[in-house]
Amino acid sequence: MARLTLKGKDCEGDADFDLVPGETVRIGRKPADGFEVSWDRKISREHADLFWDGRLLNVVCLDDARNPIQIDGEVVRRAHIPPGRTFYIGETEFVVQVDTADVGEMPTDGIEGSFHQHDLAGVRFRDANGQIELLSRLPRIMDDSPGDDEFAARLVELLLEGVPRAEAAAVVQYDLTAEDQEAPRVSQLADKPSMMRVATREQFHGSFLPSRTLILSALNSRESISHLWDEESIRSGSNFAEFTITEGLNWAFCTPILADSCLGWCLYVSGKETGVVTHESLGGDLRFAELMAQFIGSVRHMRVLQDQKTQFSAFFSPSVVESLTGKTVRLEPEERDISVLFCDVRGFSLKVEKFRDDLHSLLRCVKEALAVMTNSILDAEGTIADFQGDAALGFWGWPVKLNEGPMQACRAALAILAAFRNGNRVDGLLEGFSVGIGIAHGNALAGQIGTPRQAKVGVFGPIVNQGARLETMSKQYGVQVCVDEATADFCRQFLKPEEGRLRKLARVRPKGMHEPITVSQLLPPEGTDDSPSSEQLAEFEAAVDAVIAGEWAAALTRLKSLPEDGPRGFLESRMGEFGNTPPSDWDGAFSLTNK
Repeated sequence: MARLTLKGKDCEGDADFDLVPGETVRIGRKPADGFEVSWDRKISREHADLFWDGRLLNVVCLDDARNPIQIDGEVVRRAHIPPGRTFYIGETEFVVQVDTADVGEMPTDGIEGSFHQHDLAGVRFRDANGQIELLSRLPRIMDDSPGDDEFAARLVELLLEGVPRAEAAAVVQYDLTAEDQEAPRVSQLADKPSMMRVATREQFHGSFLPSRTLILSALNSRESISHLWDEESIRSGSNFAEFTITEGLNWAFCTPILADSCLGWCLYVSGKETGVVTHESLGGDLRFAELMAQFIGSVRHMRVLQDQKTQFSAFFSPSVVESLTGKTVRLEPEERDISVLFCDVRGFSLKVEKFRDDLHSLLRCVKEALAVMTNSILDAEGTIADFQGDAALGFWGWPVKLNEGPMQACRAALAILAAFRNGNRVDGLLEGFSVGIGIAHGNALAGQIGTPRQAKVGVFGPIVNQGARLETMSKQYGVQVCVDEATADFCRQFLKPEEGRLRKLARVRPKGMHEPITVSQLLPPEGTDDSPSSEQLAEFEAAVDAVIAGEWAAALTRLKSLPEDGPRGFLESRMGEFGNTPPSDWDGAFSLTNK
C-alpha cells in the first residue's frame, strides 16, 4: 500500500491519502474534483496532477499553477518522485510512504524513471576510458559534417559505439520554438520529426522507430527518461504500444539536448536485456548520453555563435553583432520605431565624363564614396539595407531597439558630410562629389524581407518612402540633409551645438501626398566652412514661421536681410509664383510638383 502524507507549515493541515496505481489525483486549494490542500494559500485552486505508477509518483504542475515543485533544492514543473523522498509545493511538505513488505511486489513492466543531472554525477561510466575517447571525437565530427543530417548520422554511430548493450539508436529533432521550450509543458509533437537519423546493429531484425511518448516525456521533464518493460508486457501489449512500436526490445532511454542551439533534439537508445534490467543498471550508459548531450550542446552553440557573427556581419556593425551574439534573433519582420537614412552621391555624371577612358579610376572613386557612407552608418550602429548604384539606405531600430530615436541616424549623416568635406581635400577620390541625405523616423516593419528564393534585411513602410522623398527634396532646397518633423523634434531636444544644428526650411505637401509635412535641414556645427551663423538660422526660421502664417510681406523683409542660399531662394521663388501674396485657400504649405 502506498500513501501520500502532507504536512503544512507549523504542522497545520496534516493529512494523507492512498495512492492507487494507474489513477490520477488532482490536488489544489479547492479543486473541482480531487484532494483539497485548503490550508496553503500558496497552492492554486487547481494546482497539480499526481499519478502513481506503482513505483514512482509522477507530479505535473498545471499551466496556471503559480508555484512550482521544489525537490532537492531544485525548482521544477514536473517530477518523478520515488518513495521516501520529500518534495514541497507552496509551504506544504509531501512524502510518498510505501510499506516495506510491498516493495518486492511492485510491478516492473512499463516503469518510467527520470534522472536529474546530479543523480548521475556519482554514477560510474560503464567503460570510462572508451566513452571519454568517443566524446573527444565530437568536435571533429561536427567540423567534418556539412549539415545537421550528416552530423546526426555520425552521432548515431557514436551512440551505438558508446553503448555496446544497445540494439538501436537515434538522433531525433522535433521543431520547437523557444516559447515551447520555456513553457511548463510541451503540449504535443508533430506526427513526424523534422529530422531523424537511426542506426541498428547488423544482427537486429525488423524496423526501429523511437517512441514519441518517451521523447515527449523527456522534453517535458528536461531530463533523461528511461523506460523498462518485461516479456509479459511485450507479449500482452499492455504497455508496449504506448512506449515503443519496435518488437524485441525491453528498455529504452531518451536524453534531451537542452542547449538553445538544439531545440527539440534528443538522443534515443534502446536495447534487449536477457538478464534483469533496472533503471540503476542503465545509469552508466545514461551518464555517457548526458555528457554527450551537454558536449553537443556546447560545441554546437559555439558553431551557431560563429555562424551568427558571420551572417550578421554582412548587415550589422561590429558593436551590434557583438550585442546580438548568443541571443535568439528572429529575422522575421517586426513592427518597430525605425529611423531611415537615404544617401545619394551627387556629381557622378561629371565624374563619369572625367574618367570616361579610365573606368578603373572611376570605380575606385565610387567605391570610396560608398565606403564613406557605409562606414558612417555602421560606426553609428546602423544597418545597411540596400545599395542602389551610387546610393545607400541605412536604418536603425532593428534588431536593436532605439534608445535615442533618430539621433544615431543624424550623427551618421553629419559624419558623412564631414568625410566628403575632408575627402575633397585629401586624395582626390571624392573630389567633385557631394551628397544628398534624407532622414525620416516612425513606425515601420524591419527584418528579412523578400521572397522564399531571394530575401534581404530591409525596412518597409511609409517612412521609407518619406526618407527617399526628403533626399530628393534636398536638391530643391539646395541643401545636403533634409529631415522630417519627428527627427527635428528629437534634434531640438538632444542634438548638442558642437555636434550639429537644425534649420526649419518650409512646410510642404509632397507630390502625390495629401498631408503636409514640415521639412528641416541638418547642418554641421557653427564655424564649419561657410555654414550660416546661429543668428542667421534664427532669422530664417522666423521668416519660415511668417510664411506659414500667411504674413509674406514680413517674411520677405526678413529673407532679404540674409545671405543668398538655396533655402532662401526656394521660399522667394515659391512666394513669387503667387505674386508674393498668399492664395485665399492658404494652409501654410506649398504643394510640390516634383518628387
